[in-house]
Order: sequence, then C-alpha cells, then structure tokens
Amino acid sequence: MGESRNTLVIWLGGVLLALLLIVISSRAGGGPNNAALQQRFAPRPTDPNAPTAQPFELPQVHLPSLPPAVQQQLTGLRDRLLGGQAVPALTPVASGPRARIEVRQVQRAGDHTQISGTITNITSAPLTIPPGAFAFRDSAGITYATTGSGGATLDPNQSTSFDLGVPAPIGRGLTLIVTLPPDPPLQQVLVVETKS
Repeated sequence: MGESRNTLVIWLGGVLLALLLIVISSRAGGGPNNAALQQRFAPRPTDPNAPTAQPFELPQVHLPSLPPAVQQQLTGLRDRLLGGQAVPALTPVASGPRARIEVRQVQRAGDHTQISGTITNITSAPLTIPPGAFAFRDSAGITYATTGSGGATLDPNQSTSFDLGVPAPIGRGLTLIVTLPPDPPLQQVLVVETKS
C-alpha cells in the first residue's frame, strides 16, 4: 500500500513539474521550442550490465575527515535545506564546449528537491537540447531521468531558465548531469550527503 502511494505521489509530482516547466519555458522567450525542459523525472534502477560512460563520485562526504570549519559549513547548508530554505549549489556553474549551466538555488519542497537555474548556448550556432538531456544521481547511486519526447533548440547566446523537481529521499546528496552529445556530460554537485 505504501509503495502504491509513493508511486501516486511521484506521478502527481511529475505532472505538476511538467505544468510548471511549460509555464517557465513560455515566459523564457523560447516558446514551444523548449519542450526538452518539459519532462518529468523518475528513479531509474541501476542496470548492472550497462557500461559506465565515465567514473563518477557519489555526492557524499565523511564529516570526520574534513576540517572543523568545512564540517560546520556543510552541516549548516544541510540543516537549512532540510528546513525548507533555499541553498546555493556546491557547484553553481558548469561549462562545456557549447553550453553553460548555472544553478541558482536548491530547495526542498515536500518530497522533492527543487533545482532552479539557467542553461545558455555559448556558441555562435543553434544548440539542440535532446530529450533526456537532464538527469540526476543521488548519493545512493540512483539515477533520476526524464521521460517524454521532444527537444529544444537555443539560438546563439540564448538562455532559458529551468525549475526541476527530483523525488530524491530526504538527506541524500544530488548531482545534476547534463548530456549534450557529442560533448562530454556536464556534472554539478548540488548538495552532498553528510556521513558521520
């Protein structure tokens, strides 16, 4: 019974996220061209047979191994996030050959972590954002990917904002992964899980 309730909550959260992304993308000046940002995230089980594109570190830290000032700062951010306050991403900006991703804030909203920011085309040619370009990985190694179809195209130097909700459990660290082939994936650590 609890599992069907969680499924319903995730499904409803996805529908609300899709509606929110439609409103945001239409206000960002991109109009219907921003369909890639109008998808919902769902946990995707890890396939043990799937090759790993590149090695990755889980977004978690062991507090005793850090200096006291860093421990205090990380636990303060964690406590603010768990209290529903907005916090800055630990890696606020990532740039690749064609795109710049800037995360403005991370905030816990109910059973989701909300991530808001912008993606900018930093080239002189149009940039296609394929369906499924945005994904997340939590500190337990679970990947959250989008489902849906469509894509988006940003003109040179054009930006669009995003506000994405991820149903990651409370207290887990989270990494944003943006894949724009043929470029290597851009990874940004948003929050870390603190372990004693």
